[in-house]
Amino acid sequence: MYILEIHIFIMGKVATRIAFVLPGPSLGKYEESFGFRAPPLAVAYLAGVARDKGIDARFFDASVSRKPEETVIPEIVDYNPDICAFVVNASSLAGRAVALAGRLKKSFCMLVAGGHHASFSYPLLLRRGFDAVFLGEGERSFSEFLDRLRKGDDWRLTRGLAYNLNDKIVNTGLPRPIENLDELPMPAFDVFDKKLYTAGLLDRNSSLITLETSRGCPYNCEYCSVTKMWGANWRLKSIERVIRELRGVKELGYRWVFFVDDNFIIPVRNIISQRVELLNKIIKEGLNSLKLIVQLRADFVARNEWIASLLHEAGVRLAFLGIESGDPATLRNMRKNLIPDESAKAVSALSSNGIIVHGGFMLGAPYESEESMNRTVRFAVDLIDYGLDSAQFSIYTPLPGTDAFKRAAIKNELLTLDWSFYDCLHPVMRTNVSPAKLFFKQRWANYYFFIAKGLKSLRKGRLLSKPRTEKDAYLRSGTIFLARRIPRYLLGLIKLPFTALLISRKLKRELSVEEKEEINQILKATIEIEAMQKQLAKSMASYMLKA
Repeated sequence: MYILEIHIFIMGKVATRIAFVLPGPSLGKYEESFGFRAPPLAVAYLAGVARDKGIDARFFDASVSRKPEETVIPEIVDYNPDICAFVVNASSLAGRAVALAGRLKKSFCMLVAGGHHASFSYPLLLRRGFDAVFLGEGERSFSEFLDRLRKGDDWRLTRGLAYNLNDKIVNTGLPRPIENLDELPMPAFDVFDKKLYTAGLLDRNSSLITLETSRGCPYNCEYCSVTKMWGANWRLKSIERVIRELRGVKELGYRWVFFVDDNFIIPVRNIISQRVELLNKIIKEGLNSLKLIVQLRADFVARNEWIASLLHEAGVRLAFLGIESGDPATLRNMRKNLIPDESAKAVSALSSNGIIVHGGFMLGAPYESEESMNRTVRFAVDLIDYGLDSAQFSIYTPLPGTDAFKRAAIKNELLTLDWSFYDCLHPVMRTNVSPAKLFFKQRWANYYFFIAKGLKSLRKGRLLSKPRTEKDAYLRSGTIFLARRIPRYLLGLIKLPFTALLISRKLKRELSVEEKEEINQILKATIEIEAMQKQLAKSMASYMLKA
């Protein structure tokens, strides 16, 4: 009955205000450890869609407040939106999204959600109070949704939507992918409070913005939902569009730009040419005064070392490499298809060209032995000699939508559906080591890497030496940032055994009947979306052939 009431309400009142909400808690240990905070790009795009239709849009970031119920919720209620749109990209945000939505339901705004987690767990969100969930790529379906509301049409006919009708979950399929990304509206970057987003330990007082130059991923790592969300086809924005966006954020006063593309370059000849042309255009336009952050495949850099100097000249100052493991067998099982020696070569090429290199590593895959994990930690420390500047060790987490989640669900390996644990920093499934041991090993790996990094720098006389290059200056800023947190790190280290045991106790209980049913619902939704993705891919291929 509620869905009918909200349908009548929204049809009788044209939507004039939309509140976009990023639920808390804060962005977690990554932000706490590195001070790195980036705004959600999806909000800027969707706010752009709304504004193009004459609808006011504002962004409320509940993740910056320790008590959003007392601060952000009253602000949203005062704004009196017709629609509250929640960004639920990360699984760790799901619980808070449901809690905040429950508080907002009293204000009688329509509650919708979208993002990676929302797409693959939409039955759960709908049964917890959301009126609709946008599936997959959201701009096209959000635009159609707003048009239907404006005309008084039935919004439930929007393609790419799921909703609850008389206790039955209905989805209208996936939206057709946006083949030409230049058709996207210009992101409404002004919805962000620039003061809230910084490049953290590298340049603490500077502002950071997110951009994308492409969507999709041709790889298919089994723990990743990017391909499932965006498709395997790699779609690029034109050089002119990227330059226009870079000019825009520079005029707004942003200093750092994080390109959120899962892979900034892939090894396809015409794409490499386009990337080279883009980088040269950035240099020519003087936009290399912006400090760029990119994500790269280590094997691509290792086989194309010349790219490192061009990246640096174009303004790239930080590169994130998803190295994941130092164990070849683990990398094969992950479908990562990296060779450890190539990762070392990539780190060396980037570092020697003045680019800060941050490596991502993962521990606790279900097919990984304890010795394999130890090999990964040793490999990360060895990479310090090749120029690795920082590292983060995550815990293998089967996120909804991934092949990892499907396997864990089918094999009954999941230990919890407490989404706050799905932050890649807590164990959530059965592996070859106990949850307490895995938690301890992951935390200790982070401490061990930076202790080793500090000792090696001290022996070489670099730790306290005067910066000679721009990179040295940023790293010195990072050293000071981390040094100020040493008391906090020491306290965390002392508490580590007790915290690990506490985590283990929380995961020892049996899953409830309700949790098991919810796992099955996510599994069913994931399989449905996969089938729809395949069908879309076929129709897209047919469309391209006719074109």
